[in-house]
Amino acid sequence: MTLAVVLCACAAQHGTIGAVIAQEPDTGRLFLRDVPPGLAAARAGLKSGDEILLIDGVDARAMDSKQIHGMLSGEVDDQVKLTVVRGDQVLRVTLKRTEAQKLRPTRTGPEGPS
Repeated sequence: MTLAVVLCACAAQHGTIGAVIAQEPDTGRLFLRDVPPGLAAARAGLKSGDEILLIDGVDARAMDSKQIHGMLSGEVDDQVKLTVVRGDQVLRVTLKRTEAQKLRPTRTGPEGPS
């Protein structure tokens, strides 16, 4: 089972990296599940499937979901440094947090998402 962590906030001034992430409960590995266009993660060239190794130099596998959220959210335009693995490449990116977007819930039924 994979635990999904949605990175959004209620406060209008709150910033985020603008991605949906998931952490594997067994290993603590952290992956980008969705990278919506126009937000910080997409602007930095991150893609779904990228694995986050370090957040501001701290091993992401050693954090729980509350710690991860705390590290990735903060003031709009503040920077977050990520070390990411994509295939056999290690990428180091610096993001500027963008304003948190309110996500609309989707309903899934027999005919799919609505």
